[in-house]
Amino acid sequence: MELKKILQNRNNRIMLVILIIGVVIIMFSGMRKGAESESFVSDDFSGGEERLSEILSQIDGVGEVSVMISYASTPEKDIAYDSDNTRAVTAGGEVMVKRELYPEVEGVIVTADGAGDAAVKNKIKEAVIAITGASAHRVCVYERSGSARKNAD
Repeated sequence: MELKKILQNRNNRIMLVILIIGVVIIMFSGMRKGAESESFVSDDFSGGEERLSEILSQIDGVGEVSVMISYASTPEKDIAYDSDNTRAVTAGGEVMVKRELYPEVEGVIVTADGAGDAAVKNKIKEAVIAITGASAHRVCVYERSGSARKNAD
């Protein structure tokens, strides 16, 4: 009964129609946008720290190295969709990926035996900046604990 009373007013009917149209537009645009840019977390993002450690340890004077990389977010993959943007494209049972989105590096910490030497420390920092794209102020290089005693022996 109350609803009939409210809908008898012309302005209320117009407002209700506008509200319904707005909700439908928002729902439709949200579904469409989600279909175009749906992504999922990548499974093969690990290993970057180990690979970087391996490369850095090959620089003259560096010695044993440990690396920790901090990322702004998790990696994602954009999925390919059919022309209607309704179904993911698959090949051989695998979802097709349009592109991989790697997150920005927020910071890097490196500990190395040879980092007590300023020249070696600078080489490490330059290499990390080159490979990660991190700003210089976000890369910290430290001498490994106990490495000075190892070198003295």
